[in-house]
Amino acid sequence: MKNIYLKRTICTALAGLMIALTSCGNVSEQKESPASTGKNTSSSAGNADPTTTPDDTIAEPDETNMSVKPLSEVSHENSDETPDDSFNAAYRNYSAELFKTTCAEDIKAGNNVMISPESVMLAIGMTANGAKGETLSQMETVLGGQGIDAVNKAMQYRMTKFMNSDTVNFNVANSVWVLDDSERIKMKQEFCDKVKSVYNADSFIAPFDNTTLNDINSWVNKNTNNMIPSVLDSIKESDVAYLINAMAFEGEWAEKYEDAQVREDDKFTNSKGEEEKVKMLYSEEGGYFEDENTTGFLKYYSGHDYAFMAMLPSEGTDIADYVANMDGEKLSNLWQSAGGSVDVCIPEFSYDYGRELSDDLKAMGMTAPFDENADFSDMAETGSGSLFIDKVIHKTHIELDRFGTKAAASTVVVMTDEACLEAKDKKQVYLNRPFVYAIIDTESGTPVFMGAVNTVNG
Repeated sequence: MKNIYLKRTICTALAGLMIALTSCGNVSEQKESPASTGKNTSSSAGNADPTTTPDDTIAEPDETNMSVKPLSEVSHENSDETPDDSFNAAYRNYSAELFKTTCAEDIKAGNNVMISPESVMLAIGMTANGAKGETLSQMETVLGGQGIDAVNKAMQYRMTKFMNSDTVNFNVANSVWVLDDSERIKMKQEFCDKVKSVYNADSFIAPFDNTTLNDINSWVNKNTNNMIPSVLDSIKESDVAYLINAMAFEGEWAEKYEDAQVREDDKFTNSKGEEEKVKMLYSEEGGYFEDENTTGFLKYYSGHDYAFMAMLPSEGTDIADYVANMDGEKLSNLWQSAGGSVDVCIPEFSYDYGRELSDDLKAMGMTAPFDENADFSDMAETGSGSLFIDKVIHKTHIELDRFGTKAAASTVVVMTDEACLEAKDKKQVYLNRPFVYAIIDTESGTPVFMGAVNTVNG
């Protein structure tokens, strides 16, 4: 098979997941602080009924004066143990299920969407290390049916791979923020050590006031290369802990676009049937694939460790119906069959997406962690009530142009104490109408980001 790479792309993918914990019951010292509906939006997703709101301006990360007192002194342990095929298959199933559950409503409404299955798994995975019983079992089910030990091993390997890549810039950061009130919540040392050694998560004690709010947003901003300037709008009185993931990926296309491959006034037909004037990028690629209702291609980033995977539904196939029938096996078959030359075009596009994921995760079977009877006793001791998840906030951003792609995601889990085949003929896949895409890890064929484009100018 002949692969021809005619573009150079800078792909910045950023993801952050923040888990906020709540505990039920009366609440009242720990240490010093470190200084539902999806929509296309550039504003932050946040909590309702705020008690603490951000200052008018958020300090730049290098200006933030955080008095950090980590709760764990262990070191992160790198891993070279590659996840097995069963985990990769489970991860693809989880990704497809998360994508269609969270995004179906907005895709049907004609909105652009993007989520990061990787970010969500990192944050939920960290949180699951503090869960027991049915609470843990349901979280494992949502994460592809793999046990928490398998999830930990896989995430440890993938983080090591991401951070040590010499062909792309990939930052992955995790953190745990705990209310400075030991009568309300006291984190268990074993949990803090576990998430540090596996997820490299620093644990901070904080007063959960405006200083903390700004520190959290600054931490996310810094670790998403300034693409997610804020992830929280407020801190509620009932919030006692946040578990946060942030990711930033920057990669170049294997080959750059020449001026002759860029058309300034091309057309894209959106989901409403309206024509939009767009800048279109043309090239020849070597990763063509197809099935009964899909044509698509892989476009590699420098080093070929990651690729942009474009899936164009057959003419006349509604994109919402297409996504509704997507599963991990389909993703795997398309990825594995990629091969053969194909002429392609990709429109330049950019958009933001935000969604509160609690109802979606419940629909996937994760109800117990959101209940007052949830068991997070391996994470922390609480003064007079149980600890459970209040919200899971997810925000993303993507830009794709002739130079590359910038993508960002931030997910907040709020814990509270309140109640390949060769083509015989030359193929063409022109993304000039609604399409689905993913940024995939080519070693395992698993998506780091997944999205759908219904409109370019909307």
